[in-house]
Amino acid sequence: MFNKIAFSLISASLLCGSMYAKELTFKEGSIGAQTEILGDSNINPKSTQIVTKLSMDDAVESLKGDITLDLLNLKSENDKRDEHMYEALHVKAQPTTTFKLKEVKKESDGYHLLGTLTLNKQIKEIDTKAEIADQSDLLKLKGGFNIKMSDFGIEPPTLLFLSVRDEVAISYDLTLAKN
Repeated sequence: MFNKIAFSLISASLLCGSMYAKELTFKEGSIGAQTEILGDSNINPKSTQIVTKLSMDDAVESLKGDITLDLLNLKSENDKRDEHMYEALHVKAQPTTTFKLKEVKKESDGYHLLGTLTLNKQIKEIDTKAEIADQSDLLKLKGGFNIKMSDFGIEPPTLLFLSVRDEVAISYDLTLAKN
């Protein structure tokens, strides 16, 4: 009888141990945004200062959590343009943007990350196709998606007679350490 109880307890602890999620921490990479001033030039700010609160068990599909970016860390090659970008993004009132990853789906064309993006107090559903490389001690995510600034209550800025395109291509290339 004692052996059956001991065996049951050991089996249960082994099964539960595999269900505990591993924390993932940001190791390196970047998040970028690309748009353009219509008829003039491209705008390509990016940041390498990213905060993650992600976890997963042994399966990539279990990946969940938050990826947060302080918008003041988005930098392009033009400081003056960055100041206009910060003003348009309302960074004084809402200094961060967060992607809340809710689900990872393996599909025929690769992985899809499903979640919500919070920007300027607006929350929108996002489905982004991603390349995921699951290595022994690292997880790499690479992909992108498009948003419209107007969908987040942001008016695309204009300078003189030139307007910034409403659509912004967001890209990410993240390396996460498994803890």
